[in-house]
Amino acid sequence: MKRLLFLGILMVFLTSCSNDVYYTLNGKVTDFNGQALDSVCVRLKNKAFENLYETLTDKDGNYSLRVKEGDYASLYAIKLSEYRVNRLEYWTWNVPVHENITINPQYERMEIYGINVIEPQVGPHETYMIYFRPMSLTKSLQFAADQKVNKAEFESAKQTESLLNDSVKIINISPDSISPEELLIEINGVKSEVLEINKVKEYARGIKMYGYLLQVRKPERTRNTDAEYDFISVRLHSKETNEIGKGEAFVKRIK
Repeated sequence: MKRLLFLGILMVFLTSCSNDVYYTLNGKVTDFNGQALDSVCVRLKNKAFENLYETLTDKDGNYSLRVKEGDYASLYAIKLSEYRVNRLEYWTWNVPVHENITINPQYERMEIYGINVIEPQVGPHETYMIYFRPMSLTKSLQFAADQKVNKAEFESAKQTESLLNDSVKIINISPDSISPEELLIEINGVKSEVLEINKVKEYARGIKMYGYLLQVRKPERTRNTDAEYDFISVRLHSKETNEIGKGEAFVKRIK
């Protein structure tokens, strides 16, 4: 009887496993000159920042992951040996894997982190509010030097604030200001008009940092589609530091 029960449980387990659906998440990692970046670590993460899937790009910058169907918090890309040395990171947020999907990371010295998107509840629902935190490598290195943080510790630290003394209340590593001319916002590959730019302070783990809240107009030809998600790309070329960065996010369309 116990043997039959065990076999029954095993069959249910195997059947449930066989019903799992997997899709391919792939793409190509480059810099902003189109140069392929090899040996870049690409990770798909959950909200707790646990790495669920991971791979490295090949010599042509290509990567491919076989991913179980589902919604994932973020996709991250960086060549670990370059982090805080000559590059920062790339992120895509709210990654819906319900079909084969392509994401092409680009990154250099400006990181566009923590993109969040909301749709204002004002008809005719023609805009998005986009929040992100831009982080400059040039300003990060200067900030660490000013705080007399050990260079090796800074390059390897996951959280900068753990290296700072208690007197530090704000980490100022974002551009002092951003103009529409420095931004390229695309929704589903179509350029979006930047309507408003607001600089704000963000609280994180006991310290404040600067971020920016944009309001952008949805391009007309992207509004009336049957797509379930909009794919939003934020690219910033800072005049202050002459650094470029890009971050992206999926946002579920409100029907």
